Amino acid sequence: MNGRTLRFNVHSGGSVDIDLSQCHDCETKACVGICGEQGGPLILDETQGIPMLRWPRDEIEQGGCVECLGCELACDLDGRQAITITLPMEGFDEYLGTLSDPIVYKREW
Repeated sequence: MNGRTLRFNVHSGGSVDIDLSQCHDCETKACVGICGEQGGPLILDETQGIPMLRWPRDEIEQGGCVECLGCELACDLDGRQAITITLPMEGFDEYLGTLSDPIVYKREW
């Protein structure tokens, strides 16, 4: 954990970032619920009311997180939009370069 952000790396070489400043006021803790259903690394720190890691970071990076993207989606839909998952997508930039129109995805809340 670094200040107000919980960051951990995943097996693919990507990372998960959680803005913990948003978690205190989150009523659903949706990320923790879905992660628990998947057997993933997030659990709730009951004393602080924020997500924390169940295992050491090296275990998570070796496959403890199945990279299902469920925490980010649950947080976006039912939480406070506090999670960003970054995953490497080999060849994606080259593919985008072949498109005639630019593709831009924006979050609009």
